[in-house]
Amino acid sequence: MTRSFADYVGNDATVTQMRNAYARGQGTHAYLITGPAQIGKRTLAVAFAAQVVCNGPAPEAPCGACPSCHASGRNGHPDIHIVERRDEKRTILTEQAQEVIHQSSLHPYLATRKVFIVREASILENEAANRLLKTIEEPPPDTVIILTTNDADQVLPTIRSRCREVGLRTVPLATVAKGLIDRGVDGDQADLLARLSGGRPGWAISTSDDPAQLTRRDDHLTLLETILETRRARRLALADRLEDSRQVARTRERMAAAFADWVTWWRDALVCHAGCPELITNIDREGALRQASNRLDAPKIIAALTRTREAWAHIDANVNPRLAIEGLFLDLPDLT
Repeated sequence: MTRSFADYVGNDATVTQMRNAYARGQGTHAYLITGPAQIGKRTLAVAFAAQVVCNGPAPEAPCGACPSCHASGRNGHPDIHIVERRDEKRTILTEQAQEVIHQSSLHPYLATRKVFIVREASILENEAANRLLKTIEEPPPDTVIILTTNDADQVLPTIRSRCREVGLRTVPLATVAKGLIDRGVDGDQADLLARLSGGRPGWAISTSDDPAQLTRRDDHLTLLETILETRRARRLALADRLEDSRQVARTRERMAAAFADWVTWWRDALVCHAGCPELITNIDREGALRQASNRLDAPKIIAALTRTREAWAHIDANVNPRLAIEGLFLDLPDLT
């Protein structure tokens, strides 16, 4: 399947501007695609890379017919390089940046240009960022670099200033649902996933392709609701449900995913408390949300939301995961 801009859902004006500018020869050598997690930054980067390496006529790129497009469609184009964190690593390493520098000095294999997609540019090691900066400042003429990040403020300012920033925003839920239906998802399921996505097409599409993600979300929210209905003295045993005895990295990953789901739950509880249930994201948990919003005042809900975000940040900051989750469990309100 050819990687094309049709794969991206929403942000039509931004995507069209990016595509047309390059087709008219007004593109640049470095882009920084920003936006919330799972908004579709990687999908857009890959589609744009397919346009850059396409050997067909510029206005139609990616044409879907040339050898470059066939290679892109198989996710095997030798001139498209994706750089991301390696397993269990918390940063993109200096040696990975050095490989980008080396590969950029070589001639393209199949296309006339090479593309490097650096995901999560905010987690580049300092030395890796500095080395990559030199390539962005003085790139080979046949090289395009695309960086993505959830938070542009976390990217080295000297890198950010040398890139053309492409900002992606959350997408109307109806647009997300239509994108899912166009991919063959049942209408009711598409509506639910769109609502749960909070306007993030990447999350909705990924979850529709892998229903296990929805199961994990249900498990996370059920655990949170169980914690709130459990006396504090008995809560610590529940922490075992998020731990993986095989490796700490997997435990951190599980906790980060759970905390992300819990943040949306507490946000919904606050919305429900304010008398706006039509704005609830986790619509399938409306009963539990109404119960919590009736038994807690706004300051307590806000405190729980803030505390959950803090625990999430602690996990990202390499705090001992068991301590992080036990502390959160004890601080969450008691609905018993």
